[in-house]
Amino acid sequence: MRTVKEKSRELEIIGNYDVVVVGGGRGGITAAIASARNGAKTLIVERYGFFGGLATGGLMGPLFGYAEITIKDISDIWSKRRGGELILGGLPVEIVGKLQSYGAAPPNEELTWEAIRFDPEIMKHVLDAMALEAGADILFHTLAVNVSMNKNSIDYLILENKSGRQAAKAKIFVDATGDGDVAYFAGAEYTKGRKADGATQSIGTKVIIGGVEQVSDKEKKKGYDRGMKAIDEKKIPIYHPFLGEVSERGVTLRENEVSPTVTRIRGDGTNARDLTKAELKLRKDILETLKFYRENVPGFARAYLRATPMQVGVRETRQIVGTKILKGQDILSGRKGLSDAVARGCWFLDIHCPLGLTASGSWLCDKRCKVKPECIMMRKYRDQLPDSALSPRPIGYYDIPYGCLVPKTVDNLLVSGRCISADHWAMSSARVIGTCFAIGEAVGTAAAMSVAERVRPKGLDVSGLRSQLRKQDVLL
Repeated sequence: MRTVKEKSRELEIIGNYDVVVVGGGRGGITAAIASARNGAKTLIVERYGFFGGLATGGLMGPLFGYAEITIKDISDIWSKRRGGELILGGLPVEIVGKLQSYGAAPPNEELTWEAIRFDPEIMKHVLDAMALEAGADILFHTLAVNVSMNKNSIDYLILENKSGRQAAKAKIFVDATGDGDVAYFAGAEYTKGRKADGATQSIGTKVIIGGVEQVSDKEKKKGYDRGMKAIDEKKIPIYHPFLGEVSERGVTLRENEVSPTVTRIRGDGTNARDLTKAELKLRKDILETLKFYRENVPGFARAYLRATPMQVGVRETRQIVGTKILKGQDILSGRKGLSDAVARGCWFLDIHCPLGLTASGSWLCDKRCKVKPECIMMRKYRDQLPDSALSPRPIGYYDIPYGCLVPKTVDNLLVSGRCISADHWAMSSARVIGTCFAIGEAVGTAAAMSVAERVRPKGLDVSGLRSQLRKQDVLL
């Protein structure tokens, strides 16, 4: 590999903060709001020009993780769904309330907590206002590119933007990049992908399709069946037909629109070449699928592509190893009642095929997969697959311990969002929006309290943190 040596230079220090949050997505924005509300001088750094990450610019929705959703079988989407009770409080619920005040989420009498439809454009405005009202300093269009270390602590965060290369100093840093970039720069231990081959969940994309006409359930089922057949005949490059599926209208409140999540491709979300390949292929796949729907599916004759996301959706990359690890069995058993719990999750094992393969009725990666020929997991590592992606019984919720947010090897760092300390199974559940909102509130509160009490996050009294979270209406 050819290399070039960059000339050394002095960097402008843009500020000295109590807490710097890197990443304004679902795990970062609530961390910054909570930190600032708890009195810490807080900077939030975001690479795009808005907050929310995949929940806004990614068109990813509905909001999952607020209440358990149970269906008979993931391949039987026409069975009756039964939503569980609300398991979250605090900032995640406050955000929904503010969306409702703009008419950007269903009113209470129509709201289903297990899958909350919302308008992603209004979500941007809501999150802007909450961050500003909390008193956080905001820096958009900025990437974290490195760190400067002092023994086991981050001394400065190195940033890059249109103003050039800069540095920010803080007592506590929060990595909410999704990919664990800051932790990686700092040398934190991490895992990546599944044990057998290191493959991460497939990359996908979300779109909004307009001009969809309302049809009867009978006609919708006819279209669904045609889609299933076309998937198996390799006529359309998607993994399910989405009609009737829980996220069919996740990021739109208009009845003549749908917002499917149906594409996938194998790739590493920390590899720019893989991301580029995914962007190009998945956009092409969407147009091919829309053409098929126009010609074959009732209600789609006049359908058109209304919106695509600012980037593909990356589901899994680095998991930072913490003082505790959330495991798949914790999700399946609904492990709760932990004395160090600071957040809750309730989603199932939502593992999208890391190889990017598709087959009708096999949407998620488990022992029931029908893809032929069988992949390496089914042939050699079947014991590493869950029996079923869905819990065998309602779990209500599971606890997320504080140690999953605290890296083992970097003293003044906390992690938030999908890069928390979790195994391949567990992160597939904890990565959904509502759960990441809840994790972020816990992380931001912990960061501010660590500064106020002059302790490292590892030394923070978790009982005191839990008490403060309850004062913020968090359910524990």
